[in-house]
Amino acid sequence: MPRLFRNMPFQLGLIFLILVLLVASAGFYHYSIQKKEIKKDKQNELLAIADLKVSQIVNWRKERLADAATLRDNFLLAPQIKHMLQSSEKTRERRDILAWMASFKETYQYDDILLLDINGNILLSVAQRTGSVGPDAKMLIASALKTRNIIFSDLYRSKVVSRIRFSIVVPIMSKDKDEMLGVFLLRIDPYLFLYPLIEKWPTPSQTAETMLVRREKNEVLYLNDLRHVKGTALKFKLPISKPYLPAAMLVKGKEGIFEGIDYRGIEVLAAMRSVPNTSWGIVAKVDKEEVYAPIKVRLWNVMVVVGLCLLAAGLGVLLIWHKRDEEEQKKYREQLEVTVHLRTKELEQANKHLKKSYQDLESFSYSVSHDLRQPLVVIEWFAKNLLKKSGDRLSDDAKEKLAVIVDQAAKMTQLIKDLLAFSHASTREVRKSDIDMNALFQSAMEDIKITAGNRTVQFNVKKLPSAWGDEALIRQVVLNLLSNAVKYSAQREIAEIRINGEDKEGETIYSVRDNGVGFDSEQSERLFGLFSRLHPAEKFEGTGVGLALSKRIIDRHGGCIWAEGKPEEGAIFYFTLPKRSSAS
Repeated sequence: MPRLFRNMPFQLGLIFLILVLLVASAGFYHYSIQKKEIKKDKQNELLAIADLKVSQIVNWRKERLADAATLRDNFLLAPQIKHMLQSSEKTRERRDILAWMASFKETYQYDDILLLDINGNILLSVAQRTGSVGPDAKMLIASALKTRNIIFSDLYRSKVVSRIRFSIVVPIMSKDKDEMLGVFLLRIDPYLFLYPLIEKWPTPSQTAETMLVRREKNEVLYLNDLRHVKGTALKFKLPISKPYLPAAMLVKGKEGIFEGIDYRGIEVLAAMRSVPNTSWGIVAKVDKEEVYAPIKVRLWNVMVVVGLCLLAAGLGVLLIWHKRDEEEQKKYREQLEVTVHLRTKELEQANKHLKKSYQDLESFSYSVSHDLRQPLVVIEWFAKNLLKKSGDRLSDDAKEKLAVIVDQAAKMTQLIKDLLAFSHASTREVRKSDIDMNALFQSAMEDIKITAGNRTVQFNVKKLPSAWGDEALIRQVVLNLLSNAVKYSAQREIAEIRINGEDKEGETIYSVRDNGVGFDSEQSERLFGLFSRLHPAEKFEGTGVGLALSKRIIDRHGGCIWAEGKPEEGAIFYFTLPKRSSAS
């Protein structure tokens, strides 16, 4: 096709280019106008929704405060409560008050209503709770008793039952207002009404959501569950220093309509409003992609029609030059065949070189195994023999140096073994079969217990799912992980090793957790580098090859291996293996 255009007359090409520019300009202008209109409509809609949510929350709070005022101003309750407090028996007043509380709870949909004395002890509870309330409620009660005012708490998570709730504390005074009798504690579950009220969106939308937020120091706290991240209520926080985060803008005092980037890192259009008489703010937002989706559809429709017209015109021009292009295409195909033939020869040659490299690698492995290890074995044997037979005649300095020779020769022998294992893991064929991971881990643990000597090692193994892989290679991974877990738990009186496994979609995950010295998770990637160490060799022996070897084996199986940990809090290593259907 490029050769064909080069043979066209200049005038035809120029006309075609002008048509393309005109159509593109018209399409862009149409897109800009429609985009502004849709954006304006969506801004007005978001502002209306945000204002509606604020109004609903304000009305809801007023209703709850009105309920509290009804309790405080009920002049019949105070004498009954006072009489109940003076009597140690289950009086009729006690039954009447509890029945009235139950009716009030059902009528106004509270989670629970409690009557407490001035010390925070529960006198009556619709939910049959006894004892005393938690520290959060006690602080609210103390404030209500001190000010003699109704206290409407902010959203908080109870330290006793780990539930999110509101609390309204209503002080109850004697009829003459001289004596404080106790308080009513109204507990509200936000999941019953407030959260559904906030999260409900009035129009169909795939991405829109409303969020209730407040500021806590230098962070913005999300008070309700987010649409795209579950279980975030009163847990999810982001720094207010994020410049384009709508919630951060709101808690710093900005209100109105803004374009920004939400907690998922996605561009959004957001309306923000503060809720009067609270520390809260409402953010109503929708993804910009959804906002502009309708205009994009219209634009594509126009572009398709225009494109078809341009294509028809272009085809007419191309047909005129079709015969002239046929011969050039024929020459091009012949040249391509020659190029393919040459590239095929080059690939064959490269394949030969690759096979030769593998043969060289195998030869090197053989040389390391026989030519390097043998002298080290001789050195180690002679040094040990000299220490054993002539140790009495040697000076302390000579003995110490011979011991160093024995130790270093053993370390070098182990390093060569590890390098050979690393090399074989990269070159040997992976022979996969079904693996009983329970039996494999049990066998590995028996080997580990032998090498652990007099140390106390406790293994906690849950029932493990079977795996699909090369049993010999996977056993090497398991031995490496268990050995590391025992080694880095050496400073603990009892080494506790926990082993777990679970099936996921398309793969099986296994984990080995220890209670050892741990590590900084930011350094976790370094663990799997060849000869890489995070701890001094003086404290923990090793060659720095085991984890690199494990990663190479898991990579060849198509799985993943990673680690998590904290200094002095232990570490946990994970590895995954694809299931048989996925691996095949």
